[in-house]
Amino acid sequence: MFKKLCFVFLMGSLGMVIIAFLVQAQVKKEDLALYLEETPHLDFNNQVFTEILSKSTSEDMSLEQKLEEIFYLINDSITFVPDASLRASEALKKRKAICCTKAMIYVSFCRRLGVPAAVALEEFVIKGSPKESLHAHGIARIFYNGKWIYIDTVSNREAWMYWHKEGAAAFEAPKFSLEKNVVADEKFIYRVAYKNFETNDVPQEWLDSLQSFQEKGRWK
Repeated sequence: MFKKLCFVFLMGSLGMVIIAFLVQAQVKKEDLALYLEETPHLDFNNQVFTEILSKSTSEDMSLEQKLEEIFYLINDSITFVPDASLRASEALKKRKAICCTKAMIYVSFCRRLGVPAAVALEEFVIKGSPKESLHAHGIARIFYNGKWIYIDTVSNREAWMYWHKEGAAAFEAPKFSLEKNVVADEKFIYRVAYKNFETNDVPQEWLDSLQSFQEKGRWK
C-alpha cells in the first residue's frame, strides 16, 4: 500500500511539473509572438523591405544565410551618420542611419523573416579613449535556437572612426554569429552592460531623442 501511495504521489508530482512546463512554454510562445509583430516604427511590410530582400537574398538561401546577408548589408552598406528617422523604412530608404536606426532596420528585417527580435541598449567605455565616457549604444537582439542574442549592426571601422579615431586602425569588427553575441570584443571596450525594453516597438526614450535631433539638431 505504501509503495502504491508513493507511486501515485510521484506520478502526480511529475504531472504537475509537466503541466507547469507546458504552461510556461505557452506563455513564452505568446510573449515571443509580440516580437514578430509590425509596429508603427518597425514597419517591415513597407515596400522597401520587399525590394531589399529580393535583391539581397534568394529562395535557396537558408534562414541563417539571410540573417547574415542582411547583417552585413546594414553594417557595411548603410552609412553611419547622425540620422533621426522615426521609422525603420525611412532610414533604409536613405541608406543612412545612426546606431539606433540601424538596430531598428535589422529588427524589422528579422521580424519580416519570422525571427523574433527587439531593439536593445548596450553601454560600454572605449579602452584607450582620452575621456572615459559611457557610451549608450543602440543594438538589436534576436531570439534564435532557444536563446536571445545581442547583435550590433554598427561596429565596423567606419563607426570606430566616429567614436575613437586614434584606435580605429586596430579595431576588429565582430563577425556575424548565431551562437553568441555579435558585439565589439572586450579588447576594445569594457564596463559592458545591456538593457532590454518592455515594449515590442521603439522605446519612447529613443523616439524623444530622435525627435529632439530633428527639431533642435542635438540628441536629448
